[in-house]
This record gives sequence, structure tokens and C-alpha cells, in this order.
Amino acid sequence: MTNVSTELRIPAAQYIRMSTDHQRYSLENQVAVIAEYAERRGFAIVQTYTDAGKSGLTLKGRDGLRQLLSDVVTGQRTYSAILVLDVSRWGRFQDTDQSAHYEFLCREAGVAVKYCGEAFENDGSMVSIIVKNLKRVMAGEYSRELSEKVSRAHKQQARLGYKQGGQIPYGIRRLLVSKEGRPRFILGFGEEKGVSTDRVVFAPGPNDEIRTVRQIFRMFVGQNQNMSRIARELNGKGITSTNGAAWTSARVRTVLTSELMIGYYVYNRETQRMKAPAKRNPPGLWIRTRVMKSIVGTRQFAKARQQMERRSGYAFVKQDMIDRLQRLLKEKGKLSSAIIDCCRYTPSSRTYAEHFGGLRTAYATVGYECRWRVPKRRDNYSDDQLLDGIRRLHATFGYVTIRLIEADPDLPKHQMFTDRFGSIMRAYGLAGFPTTKRQAISAARKRALSRC
Repeated sequence: MTNVSTELRIPAAQYIRMSTDHQRYSLENQVAVIAEYAERRGFAIVQTYTDAGKSGLTLKGRDGLRQLLSDVVTGQRTYSAILVLDVSRWGRFQDTDQSAHYEFLCREAGVAVKYCGEAFENDGSMVSIIVKNLKRVMAGEYSRELSEKVSRAHKQQARLGYKQGGQIPYGIRRLLVSKEGRPRFILGFGEEKGVSTDRVVFAPGPNDEIRTVRQIFRMFVGQNQNMSRIARELNGKGITSTNGAAWTSARVRTVLTSELMIGYYVYNRETQRMKAPAKRNPPGLWIRTRVMKSIVGTRQFAKARQQMERRSGYAFVKQDMIDRLQRLLKEKGKLSSAIIDCCRYTPSSRTYAEHFGGLRTAYATVGYECRWRVPKRRDNYSDDQLLDGIRRLHATFGYVTIRLIEADPDLPKHQMFTDRFGSIMRAYGLAGFPTTKRQAISAARKRALSRC
């Protein structure tokens, strides 16, 4: 008798999602409520789609809902209904039409969406339509208000000198303190606080790191060395960067630009809410708080910033850059990236390449012609040569972009990388570099574990 009853039940899928809202939205609780609804209404759960720890603001990252929609649209399913706890579990989209669109796709494919924990029936009646849309607006508004509250709380904590996420530069440590402000201990790489009332503040790192930070500023400001050369010299001396990693120009830049080196924590440089793209805030909205003693002098830090802005080209108009390059040509009789990088009054060679579309074009503006090494024929580049070129650029600049590939005289155009490997991002991955944030975090963790 039981088997007959089971066969007569309507096959249904359940969709469950939990971000970090509240225990009432735990996956177990959702499954229990849906199971009770299914038993009462004559449904049999034949498939489950899950998004654990996923925000309902967008479809991005919600593999469970993506797979559900794909199965429904393509007909790769064995059910005729989808059971969800409530409207907010389906999504907290800021555009309520987005939520309605996904539900419409299901309904158009002959699959009904049932909200098991709602007081209304999703039967297409006027009352259900009005209430459902009101619920969608309320779900989106809840996320918006929560985002505002969290943002205000982060800003207030930053004003008090407490760290609000993000990486810390070399030479700085995270110190865990109690709610009364009593120091507990220094947090190691990857460690987090275990008590919600504890706070994290900044503290100077070990003495050897402090000496290295000061050495970096002396090399950059006093000796006029560029960041890639500083990185090479530090690596040559066996001095490691954060967590034992090798130095790159990007890591050197972080040290030279972080105001923690002069004791100030700067927060709210960017705003990113509701999964929207990050937007850079004007300096007037930044929160700058004194949190520790200076590692380097304020005058030296200011000189480093001025020099960096000058060498980045921000302090020059294009004609000024040309005049300075022409002056350098008269003094040296020739030009090269090394000559430009060692000059005190010109921007870096990379800046010239970026502003003029390559060093060849920059040289042409001052009437200089140099003998470029004739590049190999297109077909003579092996995969290893192309990938080694990416690695060389990364070792020099700390990152790789299409612009850098285009400006390099020893590499073909970026289109060849796309033709050979399918895409630029795939070429980066084959060269050994992470192509997503998740891969970058995973690689950092593996490096840390390998050193333990």
C-alpha cells in the first residue's frame, strides 16, 4: 500500500540556499520544512539543488540554481515542480524582475515553483502575484538595509583602529586584543579570531622585517632604484617577502605605498556593496586613523610617493615626457629601458611604453632609432617560448597584461597567444599563474603548508 502511495506522488525537486543570515535558514531546517510540505501536498523529492554559503543577491556563484535552471530549460529533468522554503531563498535580487524572470522560465517549461514556508499559494491568482512581488521587494530591501548597517559598523570600527579585512603589507602584523583592549597574541598567516568580541589591531613586525622595509625606502628614494631592481636585489640576498614568498615589484610597491609604514590605517578607499563592482571613493571619504608607531619617516614616505607618481607619469603631460626623453637622449647618445629606468628626471620605461603604445613609438617622438632584435617568425614560437615570455614579464613587473605583451619586442602580438591556447587567461594558467581569486588563495595556502 505504501509503494502505491509513493508511486502516485508528484515528482519534485527542492532548492535550498543558505548564506550567513540566521540559523532559521540552515539547510537542515529548510529540508525539514520542505519535507513536511511535500508529505502534506503529495510531492516526492527526487532531486536536490543546493547553494551553501551563497548570497542571494546575484546568480553569480550559485551553481545550484544555475544547474536547476539549465535542467529545466533543456528538459534534463524528471520532476514537474520545484519546492523552495520562501521567496528570499529563491533570491534577494535588487531587481525584482530578475527573480520573476527565473520563475517564469520554470513555469514556461511546465515546472511549477512552490514556496513551502509562505502563507500564500503561488497559483497565479491576483493576490499571490501582489504578495509575491511585495515579498521580493522586501527581500531585496532587507539586503540593502543590512549592507548599509554593515558598512556603517565597519567604518566605525576602522575609526577606532580595528582592522576591517584585507591583506596586510610586509613588516606589519595582526595583533588580537580583547574587548577591553588587552593584547592576546599575534595572529599567524591564515589565522582568525575565535571570539566574536575580540578585535584585531595592527602592530610592527619583527626587527629584521622593519630593517628590510627601511632598506626598501632607502633604495627607492635615496638610490633611485626601480621596484623590479629592488625585488631582484632582495631575492638575491635571500630575503623573503610575506610568508616566505619571493619579492616582486608589486610586493615592493605595496610596501612603498601603504600608509601603515607611517602608522596610519586607511579605510574606505573603495566601496563595493550588493555584489556590485568596486567603486573608488574620493579621498574626502577615506578614513585615516593613527594605529601604531611609524616604521619610516613621514618625509621619506612623502618623497617615495612623489617619486612614484613622477615615474608613473601622473605628474607629467605628454609633451613634458617627450622633452625629458629628448634631454636624456642628448646626454647619453642612446636610449634603452635600463637607461630610462636609471634616470632621475624621467618616468619609468614601462610608463613610456604604456603612454605611447610601446618604447619604439616613444623613441620615434624624439627622433631616435634603435636596432631591435628581429623577432622570430610567427610559426617558430614554441608553446614553451610563449609561456616563458609570460613568466619573464611576470618576474619583471609582478603582473602580466595584454599591454605588456604588446609592448615587449621579443614577443608576438597577444592574438597569437589566443590562437595558440584558446584565450589569454588560459595562457596565464598554463604559465603557472592563478587566473581567479579562488585559485590565488588556494596557491597561497599551498605555499604556506609546504613551508610548515
